[in-house]
Amino acid sequence: MSDFSQDIQNFKRYGTYEYKFDSVGNLTFNSSSANFNQVYLAFPLQNVFYNNNKIKSFYTVKFEEFVPQELTASVLQDIALEEQLQAVQQENISLKTQLDELIAENDVSGSVADKMAIKQVIFELRKALGQGRVESDFSDTFPYTQIKKQTK
Repeated sequence: MSDFSQDIQNFKRYGTYEYKFDSVGNLTFNSSSANFNQVYLAFPLQNVFYNNNKIKSFYTVKFEEFVPQELTASVLQDIALEEQLQAVQQENISLKTQLDELIAENDVSGSVADKMAIKQVIFELRKALGQGRVESDFSDTFPYTQIKKQTK
């Protein structure tokens, strides 16, 4: 190996050492040397063997985060409730659409018999939406909205 006495003296005297790296990041000592052992720094590596019983005594070694969970009864019930909720929401959207169509139709037509028929249909649709139970729960004027009962 080449003599690194000057580098050692500089390190002892000034506390500095100029590290040299090749183009891919390997630490080098004497890049002009023809001897490979004088150019690169080598670290002896050894395989490390762990005592699995000691690891198990401190840590859980089973995977818990990525294990798929089984569908339990409560999960299946939640899925069924979600599907029922979506079905009810779709039905409400359909009923509201029908109600809006009837309201628009009532604005256009003017016959008394038609108005009474439309009023009854609107009452029935509003009852189906849960806005009231009897005709007295709604106003007598178009669009026959729900009367808010004040509590005392």
